[in-house]
Amino acid sequence: LHVNFFFQLNRDDYAKAVAALDAQIPSLTDAEFNVGLAKLVASAGDEHTFLYFNGANAVNAGFRQFPLEFRWLDDGVFVTAAASEYSRTLGTRLVGVGNTPIDDVVQRLATVIPHSNSQWVHYLAASYLRGQQILQGLDIVPAAPTTRLTFRTLAGDEFSLDVAAATERMIFAPSPDQGPLPEYLQRPTENYWFTYSASRRLSYFKYNLCAETPANSFAKVANAFLSTLDANPVDTLVIDFRGNTGGDASLIQALTDGLIARIPLFLANPNFRVYAVIDKGTFSSAMDDAMLFKTPASEYAAQYPGFDPNKLIRVIGEPTGGAPAHYGQTASFTLPSSKIGGQYSTQYFAAPRFIVPDYDPDGPSFGPDIVIPVRASDFFARHDPMMAAIAARFEGAPPAPSGSAITVNGASFHVEQGLAPGSFASVFGNFSEVADGVQVNGQSGRIISASSTQVNFIVPAALSPGRATISVRSGSNEIASGQAGITAAGPGLFVAQGADPSRPGAILNQDSSLNTATNRAAKNSVLQIFATGYGPLDSSGWAAVQVFVGGVPAEIQFSGPIPRFAGLWQINARLPIGVSGQVLLFVAAGNIASNGVTVWVQ
Repeated sequence: LHVNFFFQLNRDDYAKAVAALDAQIPSLTDAEFNVGLAKLVASAGDEHTFLYFNGANAVNAGFRQFPLEFRWLDDGVFVTAAASEYSRTLGTRLVGVGNTPIDDVVQRLATVIPHSNSQWVHYLAASYLRGQQILQGLDIVPAAPTTRLTFRTLAGDEFSLDVAAATERMIFAPSPDQGPLPEYLQRPTENYWFTYSASRRLSYFKYNLCAETPANSFAKVANAFLSTLDANPVDTLVIDFRGNTGGDASLIQALTDGLIARIPLFLANPNFRVYAVIDKGTFSSAMDDAMLFKTPASEYAAQYPGFDPNKLIRVIGEPTGGAPAHYGQTASFTLPSSKIGGQYSTQYFAAPRFIVPDYDPDGPSFGPDIVIPVRASDFFARHDPMMAAIAARFEGAPPAPSGSAITVNGASFHVEQGLAPGSFASVFGNFSEVADGVQVNGQSGRIISASSTQVNFIVPAALSPGRATISVRSGSNEIASGQAGITAAGPGLFVAQGADPSRPGAILNQDSSLNTATNRAAKNSVLQIFATGYGPLDSSGWAAVQVFVGGVPAEIQFSGPIPRFAGLWQINARLPIGVSGQVLLFVAAGNIASNGVTVWVQ
């Protein structure tokens, strides 16, 4: 039934695979046979053509799931929800299934997940890992009531649990009961919704699924959203496609037509920017809709002098799970015996041919203008690094550190923040000796501590922004070297407890006591925030900074270095009205956003 099932699959190879599965039937379990069928379907390599092995369809067909939820982040696959008996796993990384390391598990899962890129494999693997029969059918684990799963904490400790498939109420991390979640994790069951933030002058449209909600049409919601642009001051407009796996691509026209009609309004505000946010879960029609924001607009440029879509509109996030050119327009089927459902493609969609940097219409993904990683330290700290980058007007990270001496921001350990002159930095490597010196472009940095694998030092204050050479030294000998980016500012926030997934910040309450869950900041009080990487100081010795608490800008009381502690940056900020519970805090300086930490507020 597929419009072109053998577009890249050899018919003879497929026939042999069918014959091999047929010959094995007498010795296969149901799980092994069903997985074998899924492999046959996936072998075509069309990500729109597959058997439904996750979600309600799989459950209805008798597939059982673990009472765990996983999310694939840049540093691995992590547990984000668990039944109470497995709550120990919350915030940990899944590193093994049975006796198989997680990387090998995912390679086997890729044989039943048709894909054009690893992004889509990672996105679906997070749900496929819950399927006990899938893992058994791939012969990763034996057919048994429980499955051995191995987890690793942020402190590096590993433990294993025998997990049984079950349908149970789960506990989530981060918990929505303890504090606000970032916008992209809110209201997940609504196909589309929007909000306006007066304090941020930001209009945010979340597009979860390209499908109509009969009681609240897309056109109605889009018109209400556009009305906020007309009635309120807006500097930032965000269309968020993360986790949108597609549907009807034409629905968005009600929104895009309205945006085009308002181009003169946008051009009148020099601070105005439009951001389309994408990730590995942006797929099919949602990816097509996101690509509309990079479509040539020559007719609009002629109509509206000064309109440059590449400056006004930025795509930010991760590469998509779908490929720009793909088969689609699917029809569904149900296997008569097992009742497993599936779908197949009926039409081919060529990729749009528009000119943007690094765009490959025949490539495996549609990539963003600005790449932003999402780590476990972001997710469990309630931090959305994409929205933080938007708030900072981030234009991309400096070149990644390289060489045998990898040097990063000394507070966040992230490469995106860069190394600011006079800030704390950490250089990692396998050094033959304990270093007693670090030079940056020939200038000596002050060592704070050193071991055979890590050196913490203060970046020389007289450096200029740009690519720098790092030399780790012992006596007169260089024992490691590398390259790193120097940025005018490089804000990084210190963490009080590095092994805590929620990343509690090194933050003091107004009375100078450490902020904790049992010692919360009073409402509207002043926080003392400790960071590194401040930029140039003004005539009064202050460093320019923005502080966001719970997504709301905070009033700055002080921002500057502490003279008796070289490299340390103190920021005093008054808590915004209305924030409470465990809330995210991050800062922005020099168009760079810091890492996120959490703070407790009464």
